[in-house]
Amino acid sequence: MVIRVPLAEEAVDVSVVAWNSWPHLRRSLPAMIAQDYPTYRVIVVDNASEDATADAVASQFPDVEVIRSDRNEGYGAANNRCFSRSEGRFVAVLNPDAAPEPGWLGALVRALEEHPEAAFATSKVLLASDASRVNACGLRVHLTGIAACRGLGDDQHGHVMAASVPAVSGAAFIARRHVLEEIGGFDERFFMYMEDVELSLRARIAGWDIVLAPRSRVAHDYALDVPAWKFYYLERNRVLMLLKLLQWRTLALLAPALIAGEAGVWLYALRAGGGLASAKARSYAGIVRALPSVLRSRRAVRRIRRAPDRMLLDVLDSALPQAPGAPAPVLMRAANALFSGYARMLRALVRW
Repeated sequence: MVIRVPLAEEAVDVSVVAWNSWPHLRRSLPAMIAQDYPTYRVIVVDNASEDATADAVASQFPDVEVIRSDRNEGYGAANNRCFSRSEGRFVAVLNPDAAPEPGWLGALVRALEEHPEAAFATSKVLLASDASRVNACGLRVHLTGIAACRGLGDDQHGHVMAASVPAVSGAAFIARRHVLEEIGGFDERFFMYMEDVELSLRARIAGWDIVLAPRSRVAHDYALDVPAWKFYYLERNRVLMLLKLLQWRTLALLAPALIAGEAGVWLYALRAGGGLASAKARSYAGIVRALPSVLRSRRAVRRIRRAPDRMLLDVLDSALPQAPGAPAPVLMRAANALFSGYARMLRALVRW
């Protein structure tokens, strides 16, 4: 049953961040409030929607709690508002355009109960346009910080076993509340994109694992497109994440791969068009503006560090993700061969 009173310890808060999301929520909220988990609370954090999302949710779904922001604070900040109100052991995050199947929430909780070493469990996210195909079973993360959906396009009958994954998909996952209190919530400077990857890698630095909960399934209204505004945040936040999390000596050894990655990103941006090259150039200015505060946050990362960088390198991928507009296959194969060799060298050299 959905509750709006103070939660028992075993209850779960489900955080749903909305911005002009009523067309999605009118379809997904019935599935959210029909879960068979004993006690949970659905909280919609409305980021100053212009389409009366908050009023519509409050009117048509009275069992759902609504938090209203007077401005668009971004995905991370809005989720953090929900995290700060949570009283149970677990907090779940769900996109407004992700409709959960029956048993979604219970399967997430069971995954964490069965894996005490895991801070987060991520759902099997299916494509709403073709539920026979996977959108994401967690995320892959490249050595250069580029993230991609793990299993994108795979048959949904695969990925049936619980498995350690590099990072959660922000579309649907669950977290231990005490871990969020220990390491902090989402980095609000990111505004949108890459904050799920940064949070995941920060949890790994604190010594935690991340698992896929394959019986927890949602259908996500997903499209593989990268407009210029999205590319700006992806590129800015990717670099900020690496500067925040990795030790300086690791970054120094990683520098040749990062430079090669930058060249590849520029090649992709120029080939894809659509203003991506301009967005990439603007991302450097965004990095410079955020750099002082990000560098200060490295001290907080040092305080929670329990795992060495070499363990983090073990979960990073040496193969670049495929994307529309990517360089020719022969160039991709050559790049991946170079990254693979460099990754082996890094794992041999980095002992800290």
